[in-house]
Amino acid sequence: MNYHSKTNRLTEVFICDLAADRFNGEEYLPSEQRLAEQYRASRNTIRRMLDALISDGTLLRDENRRVRINPVQAPKAPLAGSRPLTFAWAYAAYTDPMIFNITAGIQDYIAEQKLELQLITSQESHESVLCALDHAPRLGIDGVLLFSYRQECYDRTISRLLNAGTPLVVVGSPGNLPASSITADDFNGTFAAVNRLIEKHGRPVWFITHQEPANLENDDRYRGYRQAMRSSGLEEYISSHTCILLNGEAPKYWAMDQKLFRSVYQFKPHLERMEPPASVFCCDNYVANRFYLAVREAGLTVGRDLAVASFDDLPFARRLDPPLAACRVDTRLIGYRAAQLLHVAATDGLAAPVHLKVPAEFIERESI
Repeated sequence: MNYHSKTNRLTEVFICDLAADRFNGEEYLPSEQRLAEQYRASRNTIRRMLDALISDGTLLRDENRRVRINPVQAPKAPLAGSRPLTFAWAYAAYTDPMIFNITAGIQDYIAEQKLELQLITSQESHESVLCALDHAPRLGIDGVLLFSYRQECYDRTISRLLNAGTPLVVVGSPGNLPASSITADDFNGTFAAVNRLIEKHGRPVWFITHQEPANLENDDRYRGYRQAMRSSGLEEYISSHTCILLNGEAPKYWAMDQKLFRSVYQFKPHLERMEPPASVFCCDNYVANRFYLAVREAGLTVGRDLAVASFDDLPFARRLDPPLAACRVDTRLIGYRAAQLLHVAATDGLAAPVHLKVPAEFIERESI
């Protein structure tokens, strides 16, 4: 189920609350304003939901416009054990090839085990996805798979799910929170790529990232880069060769927009410091794609003036000119293993958080 409609999503949560007698048998429901505050929604959204439930007979409105449950059609809570386990796969992102493959892997496992899956997605905001997860138990969700960004709002949601005892697997980094997770092996993949650049060209490697400086020390790709530089006796160049792409203002919630539409001018001050020939590792394919454009605008050529490699190996990376050397990860396997781990957590429980890593393979191409 895709929760693209806030009203539809809220209606499902509300019906679950009615079935669970959240309103303690009160004759009338709280006011629209009170409901808006409780469900963190606008009064217009609450009004549309109530109107729809009145229209289908679930609720009744009296002459004083007070709303109460229709005792004839009151929703009933499902009986325990009467349905297969239902997992939620929640992500705020465009369905790019990585997300598509992770989702396919999750669906593979769900179908294999005859489980149920709800998709909680948005291409517009993180908040709508995280708000839905606040109501996961009342939606009949037995476990959550969450594609996580390094933002405080995600930390808060992960903490609430853990405190509520909801089985959870984070696809990505859980930060310092005690949640099970699965990620690509960012450290070893980046180490192998940067090590190969150093081995092939015998010079320091530049590292380009969009991570905020506060997050950089805990970023596994950056840690892999630093280890490769240190292992080759190039530690003194790490600080000067680290390029952080800043937006000129506080980072927006919507990280994907930054990936897709990052201005090539953000690369200009860093590119001016690179004296060809130079070697560059980009933190992901989207950064590498924009860097290619910046290199072209500067009158330089990837593969001749600049050896460029990247993490991820999305289909477009192979179509760049020249094709981009990249760290390839089986993202479908990430999805499958994530669902498998969540199934274990939801049925048998886990004594402690489990952290899985899927290997990354460096694919050498003409860009280096």
